Amino acid sequence: MTMKLTNLAFCIALGAIAAAPVLAQDVTLRASHNANADEPYGVGLRKMDELLRERTGGKAAIQVFDNATLGDEMESIQGTQMGTVDIAVTANETLANFVPDLSVFSLPFLFADSEQMDRALQDPEVIAQAQDVLNAQGFHLITFFSAGTRHVMTKQPIEEMSDLDGLKIRTMQNPAHVDTFRAFGANPTPLAYTELYGALETGVVDGAEAANTNFYAQKFYEVAPDWAMIGWLELVAPVIMGEAAYQALPEDVRAALDEVGAEAGSFQRAAYRESDAAREADIEAAGVTITRPDIQPFRDAAEGVKQNYLQSEAQQKLFELISNVE
Repeated sequence: MTMKLTNLAFCIALGAIAAAPVLAQDVTLRASHNANADEPYGVGLRKMDELLRERTGGKAAIQVFDNATLGDEMESIQGTQMGTVDIAVTANETLANFVPDLSVFSLPFLFADSEQMDRALQDPEVIAQAQDVLNAQGFHLITFFSAGTRHVMTKQPIEEMSDLDGLKIRTMQNPAHVDTFRAFGANPTPLAYTELYGALETGVVDGAEAANTNFYAQKFYEVAPDWAMIGWLELVAPVIMGEAAYQALPEDVRAALDEVGAEAGSFQRAAYRESDAAREADIEAAGVTITRPDIQPFRDAAEGVKQNYLQSEAQQKLFELISNVE
């Protein structure tokens, strides 16, 4: 009798264990980006880590690797496919090499300004469309960061668009950027970001495009002391995982990551706008020659580039959704 009761109690205990909710195991996600720790990418990822720890009671966290420690942007994207990187922040221009339909985000003068970009990047329809095209290539969108409003650094003042004629301007390794600067009259020269300072110093290139924040933080003004503020692009930086790795996370961690991703994205974009505005004064104090050319010729030259990159149905839909956000 005692043995039967003992067996019965044991079976009840097993049943109770099986019926209990499964708690997430401790999860630490490795996040990679190529900027300094105190620049907006790093600030945004650490905010995401802070929120994720809070939302999961400390069971999930994000370990942030700054300054391309886990590889440059291309290598970090590949890392999300191979499992060496969990989360990658990358300029959309690099990611578009893997997901061509995302090239829409690389179009010149796509957004009216940084505020309209912010509204578009939290619009549910825009997010859903971007998620669809990323999923189709094996990626998962966590959120969008910003890499700022982009201008042009050179070794000579740019007073008007024709001053760019023939200059070797470093661009990202992205066809839309190359075509845009060719339309501006420059000689676009794709080059890895990590090679840019040395290329400017040695004359391999005559200039480059950048935002106030990284132009100042990386001290590019030491080798390219002229700054033409044309705002030709609001640079979007998707924060991604491999879709398989995302689906392998415990369900509660996935839900928490989706929530904190959206919050951290809004936080980071606001931080970048503030940083960009503050760095303009720092740039001027560093002795940089700042010019403000007439933007309309740049806009006119960019129109033809836009049409060349709206070929697929997915691209057309994404472009229309963004354009409809006021």
